[in-house]
Amino acid sequence: MKKDRLQIAVKHANVLFKKIMNKYDQLGGYLVLSSETDQCSLSDDPTAILKNLPSLIEDSESKSFVLNLIEQISQLEKDKQAMSQTSLNKLAKLNRDLNTFKDNLFVKKETFVEIRFSKQNLEQIYEMQKDPLISKVHTPQSSASIRIVLGTLEELYQDSEKYV
Repeated sequence: MKKDRLQIAVKHANVLFKKIMNKYDQLGGYLVLSSETDQCSLSDDPTAILKNLPSLIEDSESKSFVLNLIEQISQLEKDKQAMSQTSLNKLAKLNRDLNTFKDNLFVKKETFVEIRFSKQNLEQIYEMQKDPLISKVHTPQSSASIRIVLGTLEELYQDSEKYV
């Protein structure tokens, strides 16, 4: 999923999240991007997603290149105070390269957007499972789970088109 579509999907997820959390006021929640094995904070920046959870980014030469840039930048920034002008120039070049290539990163469109809870109220979570704004396909409809899924990034992108 290209960055522009990702931004639309994330914006739509945030709109849905706000509507949902207004209905379920005894829950403290936040949105995450998730795979089957891990999660990271919701973001519409592919570089931030790559830094936090590389498995959510499609494999490509750009992904490898940007990971390498991130590593080099990280190494240089560790001792920014003692940097020579040459190192500062190299860091500036690496950051320009990162900005150039980050738009070539594609987030996997099957990535889930889920709600995590900082405050829990099981009654409201079970009620939320049945809410029409929640994905019935991806949210388990049982009291054995508190997983709440808004949908995949692609589904949220497609759904957002209804509101344009």
